[in-house]
Amino acid sequence: MPDIRPLSPELAKKARDELHEIPERLDDDLAALRAWLTKCPHIKSRTDDQFLVTFLRGGKHSLERAKEKLDLYYSVRTALPELIKNRDPFDEKIATLMRLGSAVPLPTTSTPDGPRILLIRPGAYSPDTYTIQEVFKFNSMLGEILLKEDDHLSIAGQVGILDLANTTMAHFLQFNPTFVKKVTMLSQEASPLRLKGFHYINTPTGFETVYNLFKGFMNEKNRSRLYVHGSNMESLYKHVPKRLLPEEYGGEAGPLQTIVDEWAKKIESYNSFFKEEEQYGTIESKRPGKPKNADSLFGIDGSFRKLEFTNTCPDKGKRVYLYRDNRLLSLSITKMPNIRPLNPDLARKAREELNEVPERIDNDLAALRTWLAKSPHIKARDDDQFLVTFLRGGKYSLERAKEKLDMFYTVRSALPELMKNRDPFDKDLAAILRTGCFLPLPQTETPDGPRLMLVRPGVGDPSKFSMEQVFKLQSMIFDIMMKEDDNLCIAGQVAIGDLSGTTMAHFLQFSPTFMKKISLLSQEASPLRMKGAHHIHTPPGFETIFNMFKGFMNAKNRSRLFVHGSNMEALFKEIPQRLFPEEYGGEAGSIQSIVDEWVKKVESYQDYFKEEEQYRTDEKKRIGKPKNAESLFGFEGSFRKLEVD
Repeated sequence: MPDIRPLSPELAKKARDELHEIPERLDDDLAALRAWLTKCPHIKSRTDDQFLVTFLRGGKHSLERAKEKLDLYYSVRTALPELIKNRDPFDEKIATLMRLGSAVPLPTTSTPDGPRILLIRPGAYSPDTYTIQEVFKFNSMLGEILLKEDDHLSIAGQVGILDLANTTMAHFLQFNPTFVKKVTMLSQEASPLRLKGFHYINTPTGFETVYNLFKGFMNEKNRSRLYVHGSNMESLYKHVPKRLLPEEYGGEAGPLQTIVDEWAKKIESYNSFFKEEEQYGTIESKRPGKPKNADSLFGIDGSFRKLEFTNTCPDKGKRVYLYRDNRLLSLSITKMPNIRPLNPDLARKAREELNEVPERIDNDLAALRTWLAKSPHIKARDDDQFLVTFLRGGKYSLERAKEKLDMFYTVRSALPELMKNRDPFDKDLAAILRTGCFLPLPQTETPDGPRLMLVRPGVGDPSKFSMEQVFKLQSMIFDIMMKEDDNLCIAGQVAIGDLSGTTMAHFLQFSPTFMKKISLLSQEASPLRMKGAHHIHTPPGFETIFNMFKGFMNAKNRSRLFVHGSNMEALFKEIPQRLFPEEYGGEAGSIQSIVDEWVKKVESYQDYFKEEEQYRTDEKKRIGKPKNAESLFGFEGSFRKLEVD
């Protein structure tokens, strides 16, 4: 049996569910990793079980990914002697940084399977006394102890809180692009640990420049996990429970100095370990193929290199910052599209059904941005991942993508009742979210299958919640999925409307005007494709509302509507039962567990929804006739034909 620490039941479950850990296979996987190391003459590595299993977990038990991480872990560290060599806890400067508490892991986690929280306080040291290399050398020592001891960190990941109180411009001026690239690679590509969130508090003037610099080197997933709270501690507490913080931050974790002193003792006890660590690394002269050195890994110094660290310019183009010998220049240039790689099945579907040609995506995105720059009435997101969703939604017809994008923001601007004040912590929205009335299901039938949406209006009380609030929440979930879910964006969606528990009070909330609004929002103004809608447990009175909805739908979507009544077998012929929650006889887990995951996800997007409010159309600037609620939905004040047969 592998010689690793036994996990708590909660962490064992997380390792199984999120990292695909199968305890019975661990011994074989570790043996395979060791066998690979014996065939890599350039890597001198620790080979104990506890160390290696961290890389298996960091690669979600993909052996190939674990090998890549382990190779890069030692390659980057070997190329950074200024951070990794001579790490002596009794060195005067390191010892002082340690006692100042410039960085310290907090003692408790939010749940038994929660991530480790690290508090970082650069304002605790003077930049006149300490170089940034010395500070990050100390940070690397903390990281290695945690890597060795902390199962929360290696399985659940880490959350950073960067308290910038007392920082000055002198702190920020220590960061040049080369150094930022080094520490980002050290903590991102070359680390088996997962960043689950990074929170900035007490941010001073000048912070934005360094913040954008760091963002430019981070991958999309980690960028989406950055939160800036300024001096708003209540905003931080929504993400990190107040009780977990030291007393100085209003918490219950004890005085900060007590935590710091405990860690000082621990670091000193690792003195021999840090000396031993110096023998491990890579010998690039023995590497088969091209050696990896500081220039090939970080290469910015001494030549022009592209470094993008802001996403948008006033003209809606990309601004790319270039450095030569650490001298800043600014240019707008073409770049490779920054979009998620697709699995082979989805890539094939995108190519065959949506006409996606990967080599052309960058040019198509550039054309879409050029059009946005000439459309003064639209203020839009323009990151690659967002825009490619509209290209896919228009099957790579540039004109269709433009129409969809214009209509997307036009309809949203005309629907403030659905698109404004989308706060996940609003009392009513939070309550609706917890009912699970709208739930994306976790699995698809095939790797390139459409996303399944379980819609259960009957779980909500129509005397407490309006349909406008329900659809506001639904719009929030769709926004998250547009950003994250390639199955939805490429293969489309299939809705399952379970009408158990619905009453006439639910149906009476649907006026023709409201139905026109949500039909336009989900049809013409959306880049997402509806592949089917199945209705089950339909009550008396359903047919009238069903026919009203049909009257607003285009012919293609009408042909994809199915009513099964109480015949669940008819539904399962269309959608495999295994994909459903346990309550439907399926294998997707309980409804409550799916709800709980989505509560966490929606709450984590609070800042994103606030940011979204700036994107809209300004109809006064539209060339031609403005589009408003009357022209888009125009029922008020006149009769319109509505077929409800």
